[in-house]
Order: sequence, then C-alpha cells, then structure tokens
Amino acid sequence: MRDTVKLLRIISTLNPKYGGPSSAIIDNSLYLKSKGIKVDIITNDPKSSNFYKDNKLKVINIGSKYLPISFNPFLFFWILKNKGKYNNFVIHGIWELNTLIAKLLLKKNYYVFTHGQLDPYFKSEKINILKKKIYWFFIEKKNLINSKSLLLTSDNEKKLLNKTFVNTDGIKKTVVEYGIKKPKFDKKKLEKKFLLKFKFLKNKKFFLFLGRFHKKKGCEILLNSMEKILRNNKKIYLLMAGPSNQYKTHLIKLSKELKINKNIVWSDFLEEDLKWASIKKCEAMVLSSHGENFGISIIESLSMSRPVLITNKVNTASYIKKTKSGFVSNNTINSFYKILNHFLRLKNKSKEKMQKNAFNCYSKYFNLINSSNKFVSLLKKN
Repeated sequence: MRDTVKLLRIISTLNPKYGGPSSAIIDNSLYLKSKGIKVDIITNDPKSSNFYKDNKLKVINIGSKYLPISFNPFLFFWILKNKGKYNNFVIHGIWELNTLIAKLLLKKNYYVFTHGQLDPYFKSEKINILKKKIYWFFIEKKNLINSKSLLLTSDNEKKLLNKTFVNTDGIKKTVVEYGIKKPKFDKKKLEKKFLLKFKFLKNKKFFLFLGRFHKKKGCEILLNSMEKILRNNKKIYLLMAGPSNQYKTHLIKLSKELKINKNIVWSDFLEEDLKWASIKKCEAMVLSSHGENFGISIIESLSMSRPVLITNKVNTASYIKKTKSGFVSNNTINSFYKILNHFLRLKNKSKEKMQKNAFNCYSKYFNLINSSNKFVSLLKKN
C-alpha cells in the first residue's frame, strides 16, 4: 500500500497584500487535504501573524527573514529537524535561499513554483537582472535542476521560458493548473458592505483594478485609456484597489495631471468580503499588464460572472478569447482604450451573455477541483 503523501509547503509569506498566490495556496491545500494528503505550510511571517485564521491547516510562522535574499536560520534548522515528517516538499518562489536550503537538506525531493518570477518582462529591470543572472549561474539553476520539477501554471508560462533572461535548459518543467474555490456570499450583505465603504459609487458604473501596484501592471496604460474614454463618457468610474506604495502615489499624481481624478476612486487593500462585493458590483475587471503570470483577480472576477478586460501579456488571455468572457488587447494605450470603449458600447444582452461566458470559463478551466486534480496526481505518483 502506498504511503500517505505528507506535504510541506514553504513560502515567504501568506500575507494577501503581497499578491494572489497566498489565497490560492490555502484553497489548493484544503482541497489536497480532502483527497487524503497531509499538508502543512511554513512561512517567514512573524510568529504573531494570523493571515490564515482557520484551523483546518497547520501553518507554522517561523519568524521574519534576516537577509534581503530571504535566508532565515530558524527556517533552516526547523526543516533540518522536521524533514523526516514529510515525503514531499513544495517551495513557492525563487530568488531566495529557500531553494538552496531545499537542495542542501531535501536532496531531490522537492518541487518549485516560480509564480511568474521568470517572466520575460523583468528583462527591463537592468540592474536587478544582472544580479539575478549572477545568482542564477552560481546558485539558482543548480537548485532547480536538482528539484523534481519546476511547476508552472499555464502552457503559456512554459512557452515564455524560451524568452526569459536566463537559460532553463536541463530543468524539468510541469504545468499544473491553478484555481480557486467558488465564493459563497450573501448578495444583500455584500451590497451593504460595499455601499458602506464606497458611498460615492452608489448607482454608478465602474471598472475595477484589484492587486499590487507595480510598474509591471501597466496602470499608466489604464489611466491614459480612461482619460480617452472620459472625453465622451463622464458616467464611467474606476475603482483602483491595492496596498499603498510609491508607485501608487505616482499613479494618483498622474490621474490628477490627466484631470480624471474625479472619476477615480482609490482604495487600500480590500479584505475578503469587501473584495468580493467590489467584484460583484463592477462592470468588468481591468488589467493592463505588461506581464502577468496568472492574475488571481482575473479568476476571481470570472468566478463572480464578471467579464475581464486584459492585455495579451496576461497568461490567461487565451482562455478569455476562447470563451468570449471578455476582451483582450495589446499592452498599449490605444489598444486598451479600444476594448474599454467596445465593452461600454455593448448592449445589455451582449453583456449578460459575456457574464455567463465568464462563469463558464471559470467552471471549466479554473475551478478548484479541476485545476487541483493534476497536482494531486503528481504528488501521489511521486
């Protein structure tokens, strides 16, 4: 009889403010557990943190990292002491010493999820790329060659490795889809929460941007496209939600320079209920990215029957085109403006059809069960 799979997932943080993977990892882990796989998660988060509030999974917060390259001596010694309790390991993220720890302590018994950190977009970051190329040559590539496999979330991400800034020859690569569970919600309660937070948007039509503010997200394209839209349509608004940082400050300044700030609502990170409420109330999710590995906010939008308006640099764009659950543009202002304008000109019947298509796209390609089964099979086979 095959031994029970005992999996340890190693990730720097489960703080949802740093992006979508944290919530998807929790959903995926709970599903793995329902399939008889024992799953624990260890993070570099402070011991007092409580990003995962349920008790269905064991989350070990080992304490903050000590160096910019994420070496945590407590993590090293914890794995050294406890590695015998597990027979499978998944490292989430690269460019950190977690993968070196895995190579030193776990032999060839670990997988590595890149979460888009080898995206060709990063070629534009000249100084960082030089550092990464050096680190890749001396350390990281050997860590990944030593792994069971590099785990990728789409065929497109796998194809893009041929255009990335490092040579990935000799590294085994496996595509395992990513998905989320269907949200459960009380529609009236969600609406009430939304209106308490965003009174200004009551009875107004708006697009929604949801995520980290980073140059990679191409928000200048979005704001400039909105400026073109607002020349002829003053009745559409944009809700921009995500944690504050320097780039967000730059974007707020840009919206004022473009004289569109009256139609932009800025918000900090949205907690679960408020996030789902905002998705449910919006006309469409927008993402004018220069490079996007997966885009959890896109999948969340589809799961709420909301169309998505994205660039072809988002790795899920092929699914959106195939299912007609939104529009896809190039990552330029004129091209993105055209899909915003096209969407706004749709008749109600066409929008309703697109909403149904959006949910069908989620159900077929990104629901938790379908997307997780390949990963379950992979773990049980090995």
